[in-house]
Amino acid sequence: MSTKLGGNRLYDLQRFGQSTWLECMHPRLLAGAQFVHLVKDGISGVDADSAGFATAYAEDLTYGKAVSTLRAAGATAQQIYEHLSIDDLRSAADRLRPVNRYSGNRDGYVSIDLSPALAYDADATQSEARRLWSLIDRPNVMIKVPATDTGLIAIRRLIAAGINVNATFIFGTRRHRQVADAYVMGLEDRAAERLRLEGIVSVASISVRRIDAAVDRELDAIQRPEKAARINHLRGNAAIAVAQFAYQGYKSMIASARWQPLAASHAQPQRLLWTSADSGQACDSDLKYVNRLIGRDTISSMSLTTADAYRDHGTAAPTVERNLLEVLAQLGDLETVGINLDRVSSQLERESIGATAAGVNTAFTRLASAA
Repeated sequence: MSTKLGGNRLYDLQRFGQSTWLECMHPRLLAGAQFVHLVKDGISGVDADSAGFATAYAEDLTYGKAVSTLRAAGATAQQIYEHLSIDDLRSAADRLRPVNRYSGNRDGYVSIDLSPALAYDADATQSEARRLWSLIDRPNVMIKVPATDTGLIAIRRLIAAGINVNATFIFGTRRHRQVADAYVMGLEDRAAERLRLEGIVSVASISVRRIDAAVDRELDAIQRPEKAARINHLRGNAAIAVAQFAYQGYKSMIASARWQPLAASHAQPQRLLWTSADSGQACDSDLKYVNRLIGRDTISSMSLTTADAYRDHGTAAPTVERNLLEVLAQLGDLETVGINLDRVSSQLERESIGATAAGVNTAFTRLASAA
């Protein structure tokens, strides 16, 4: 887990209104001096991964004694995971609390998973989110809620209850609009009860690399020689177009008459967070998504490798609104060649939740065996 220190390119992103959060797969990263250096170097939040944490607790000898002790006391794999992860997440939240205060509650958050098994149960999602929120007991924690149809209901309820929410598994602009609406409705519910809106924070996470991977698979399957040039031009560009179009939706929301009374009551807008920002393709720039989605009121969630790369050779510029006419044309071209982005979004949501659930189950099985 090496990192280059001493650069300030992540702070360059902040000059253009973008925050940088760390996609964290290993809890030990949060415990040592390296995390302190990362925060000093511009990292202002953590997006924790439950499968990665559970795997670390099962395989990293650092946790061997704690796991054995908990197992000897009769703890299940779920209980072992929760006991260890709560301590690690609280510690990270405490280390980020100065960032949280300095940023006026915009940044300095630790974002944590709910079980993906709850993704299609609004009541269970709400209940578990409330339990974790109370258990961790830190104001700069954010609960990740899958943005399924039932998840939208839970998001509204949780915001109304004053619980910070990271809406996840968003792969299209239609779903993003629904998430933004759920957030606003939750704030309106609070306002109707004369409860304070200040200090409640939410983000909407769009997984960019997965969009391109799914769309490119469909483009590769199209056997239309007369459209080969257009298809080649579209490969690897769908995610940027979706993200840029979603950003325009965000701007429209905060400029709307509906938002103004909420803003007057100190409500914070629901920022967009770009996840899976590493390109994943050898032929692409390692900073493809980071460099092309820089903009005010956005967050880029990076792996440690991508953060290292950005500090080494990133170039900050306000890019998220560049070439908007071309973006609209690309979205139209995708439809013309037969790519329905709403259908792709729905399919990705189902597949990603299923894959995440399988990953969590595998990690917990390893933890149970290690225990």
